[in-house]
Amino acid sequence: MAGVIWQMVWPVVLYGLMVDGMSVLWGGPGTLAGTAAGAVLAVPVFWRLYLRLEGNRFDEKLCFGVWDGIICAVLGIAAGAAVNTLIMASPLWRYFPGFSHTAGNIYKAPALLRLGAAGIVIPAAEELVFRGLVFGGLRRKWSFGPAASLSAAVFGLYHGNALQGIYGFLMGWALAWDMERRQTVKGAVFMHMGANWASLVLTALTANWPGR
Repeated sequence: MAGVIWQMVWPVVLYGLMVDGMSVLWGGPGTLAGTAAGAVLAVPVFWRLYLRLEGNRFDEKLCFGVWDGIICAVLGIAAGAAVNTLIMASPLWRYFPGFSHTAGNIYKAPALLRLGAAGIVIPAAEELVFRGLVFGGLRRKWSFGPAASLSAAVFGLYHGNALQGIYGFLMGWALAWDMERRQTVKGAVFMHMGANWASLVLTALTANWPGR
């Protein structure tokens, strides 16, 4: 059990230290710029760690081309829309307003920073951490169901508030399923990017609707 806990904790702690450290130097704690700077630092580091950990389990020699990335991005958009619709159709958003603070930090940043950071760099880093290392490491020991559930729970808890936690858990399952199906973390990266881009664009568009 100690080994399982360690596998769930160490990638997240290392990523958190990178993000917090870069935030101190760039943009300040809690800012999108600081998180993005930490993610930029984390991507090459966690890519190398992922290749070392998954060398015997996931085949990174499998062909993954532009069309695969497009398909995964579309799947991410669909999955993100479905999960958001379920949450917004429930009363949960009324009882757990913590997401508004997080959203404020994201949407007060310039548009290009939002799209580049929340739409590209941060999803890539988070997928390497939570799917590549946490799910991948657990999957080497356990069957898909328990590995996906635990990694999704860690992903949800990492987001720090109830609504994002629920969203993260459900999306974490979908992302783990894609990694299991394709045997590479690359599909999950594009799914995560697609979901985030769709959310960013939709929020920008609805903010400018008449009456808003």
